[in-house]
Amino acid sequence: MNCKYLAVLGAALLSFSFGSDAALAAPDVPEDIFRWVQSSARTNYFFNKQQICYAVDADGNINTNVLIVPVLKTFDDVMINDVVAKRRWNGKSLAGFDDFVGVSEYLAINLAEKKVSVQEVNYLDSTWTAIEVVRTDAAVSLEELSEKSLEGKFYERIIDYAMRNQLVLALRTKGDIDDALKAQLAEKQAAYRDENKPDRPEDNE
Repeated sequence: MNCKYLAVLGAALLSFSFGSDAALAAPDVPEDIFRWVQSSARTNYFFNKQQICYAVDADGNINTNVLIVPVLKTFDDVMINDVVAKRRWNGKSLAGFDDFVGVSEYLAINLAEKKVSVQEVNYLDSTWTAIEVVRTDAAVSLEELSEKSLEGKFYERIIDYAMRNQLVLALRTKGDIDDALKAQLAEKQAAYRDENKPDRPEDNE
C-alpha cells in the first residue's frame, strides 16, 4: 500500500465500540475514521476517509489516476448465515466464523480505466481480528455496473469524495509531490467542487 499511515486495518478497527447485543447487530463504526455511504437490507458500506490515498509508481511518483481505498462492510445475521452456509457447502474452514461480522477490503480504483480491483479481503470477527485473509485479483468495470448496483453507487461515492479532496489525498500519499503538482490538484479540486455541489455538507470535509 502507498499511504504513509495505511496500517493494518484491524488496528483502526480495534477502536470501534459495540452495542449491548453485538451478536445480533453490526458493531458501531466511528465517524472520525470511516465514512458511511449506504446501507442495504443486508450490508452497511463504509470507506476509510483517513487512509484513502493515491497509488505510487516504481519511481516514487504519485499516480493520481489510481486510488487506494480501505473499505469496510458489516453484515446482518441473514448475510452472515449466507456466507457461512456457502463456506460449508464449498468445504472451506469454518474456524472462527461463529463470530463473523463482516469484511474489510483493499481496493484500487483506476479512474482513467474506470476499473475497480479488489486486492485483499479480510474476514473479521467481533473483536475485529481477521479470521481469514484472501489475496485476490478480482476486478470490475464501472461502466458495466447498472445504475441500481449498490457496489456501483458505493464506488461512485468514494470517487466523488476523492475528487473533492485531491490535495489532501496527495499530501497523505507516500510519494514525490512538488509545488506544481500541489497547485494543479488544488485547482482541479476547486473546479470539481464548483461544478458538483455535494449531496451532503460533509462530502466536502
